[in-house]
Amino acid sequence: MENHALKELAIPRWEELPDLDLYMDQVLSYINSRLEPLSIGEEKTVLTSSMVNNYVKTNIVKPPVKKHYKRYHLAYLFVVMLMKRCFSLSEIGDLIRIYSDIENPERIARDYNKFVSVFESSLRRTLKEGSDSQIYFEKPKPEQILMLSVIHTLTSKIYAQAGIQEHKARERNEGIPG
Repeated sequence: MENHALKELAIPRWEELPDLDLYMDQVLSYINSRLEPLSIGEEKTVLTSSMVNNYVKTNIVKPPVKKHYKRYHLAYLFVVMLMKRCFSLSEIGDLIRIYSDIENPERIARDYNKFVSVFESSLRRTLKEGSDSQIYFEKPKPEQILMLSVIHTLTSKIYAQAGIQEHKARERNEGIPG
């Protein structure tokens, strides 16, 4: 697969997330710019203020603190934006609760970094080979197996969408009716 933007996708790690409070418009700009390579064909990866408000209302993301969003808000929004490609909000809420403990800051950082690094690695491997059979955990716990299943679902869908777009582009370039 030739999609260079996808191969170069780099979601910020916990330590790279802004360590200062952001307003809604700053959050939207930051997340949308970082996830822009995932906008494939008709599937645009765009976070809106209505979406953020809905995630807060449904308890997937904690409410802002005096209209400010903190590092942990950004981490959860990145994960939600990735998962929403394939899962309902209810499923996303369940998956986040199963995999992580929102009250423990050290665990949030560790879990977020692991999710993002496995996602990126799986995406690169899937784009290159068509699937991912890499072993990411030795003696994985049920929660880790579930996380890998979620990530493989996401990367497979992205791979399929990118493949469809490549095929359509080849047809246009070769003048073949679609």
